[in-house]
Amino acid sequence: MGTRLGIIGVGEIAAAIVDGLCTQAAEESPPADAPAIVLSPRGAAHSARLAETYPHVEVAASNQEVIDRSDRVLLAVLPQQVEEVLTELDVPEETTLVSAVAGVSVAALETLLPHRPDVVRVIPLPAVRERRGLTAVHPGNAPVEALFDRLGGTVVAETEAMFSTLSATTATMSAHFAYLLTITEWLIAQGWARTDAEAVVRGQFVGLGTTLADTDTPIADLVAAHETPGGINAQVRSEWMDEDNRQHLSAALDAVLARVTGAPQT
Repeated sequence: MGTRLGIIGVGEIAAAIVDGLCTQAAEESPPADAPAIVLSPRGAAHSARLAETYPHVEVAASNQEVIDRSDRVLLAVLPQQVEEVLTELDVPEETTLVSAVAGVSVAALETLLPHRPDVVRVIPLPAVRERRGLTAVHPGNAPVEALFDRLGGTVVAETEAMFSTLSATTATMSAHFAYLLTITEWLIAQGWARTDAEAVVRGQFVGLGTTLADTDTPIADLVAAHETPGGINAQVRSEWMDEDNRQHLSAALDAVLARVTGAPQT
């Protein structure tokens, strides 16, 4: 990369980014130099593991040291921690601040950065660890896009409003697993042991994830490809994901969008 990446707030997503970048470098033929990464002391358990695992990863003594030693800094703290963290730091104009903080606008971040560095928002997903996560970026920034292209690709939102719609869709991940849990609990109610029920559900759905990752078939076509008219898949899809449920899901996404943009909720 030729630059040094700093990370403030080393939680699960930040750790996934480091794992993805470092394992990619190791797996290239011939092996490439891993990016130089400086981690903040926040998230001590993740930081310690990453520094022990990868020779090009170090843990700084303070957040300001991360800033001082980095060209680009990923901010990955909780939304309520942003003001406290940034007001204690001196971020120079030439440093790019890359924010993975949900619901905090570029303008809000800029008010906390008196030297006016470039600010770029991103939405990295857990799949960046396997370099299969598509990361939303706003505004467009070639070096930041190049960084996340290494982890599965990027999509640039032309406006912050469009970026926020992608942020809202990330709120559906636990609901996806809750759907699988409901199927698992139904099998258990039919007499299956939990271990077997979970194995069956995992085996059934892991291949569907591979289909999404390995093809560019339109999702509407995937729906049709996995059912026959009048078949049992069509039965469950039409009875469960009916118009009322689709509207409920859309309304839930509308509510999340209002929350992440600070709009009043109706």
